[in-house]
Parts: sequence; structure tokens; C-alpha cells
Amino acid sequence: MTGLAVAMDLAAVGFFAGFLFLVTRRETVPADEGGRTVAMILIAVSLALLSVPLWSLP
Repeated sequence: MTGLAVAMDLAAVGFFAGFLFLVTRRETVPADEGGRTVAMILIAVSLALLSVPLWSLP
């Protein structure tokens, strides 16, 4: 189960990195693209929280 927890944490870090990239880029964001950044941070947080119980399993 530890391997699954590591994979989920790595996916969460990837989504968080994508979120940071979208937030810090200098281009203007079209109006229909606004929800993507919020969705990415919510996915990252949920994956990180879901992996917490897996770390305690043997």
C-alpha cells in the first residue's frame, strides 16, 4: 500500500506543479479557462488527503 500512497502523492505534486505553472505564466487566460486552475488544486489536495491513511497500512 505504500507504493500506492507514493504514486498518489507524486500525482498530487504533479497537479500542484501544473497549477503553479498556470498561475505564474505571464499570458492572459481566456475567460472559459478559469476553472482549470481551481480543479487542478482541488485534485492535488484530494489526492494528498486520500493517501494519508495508506501510509499507516503495513
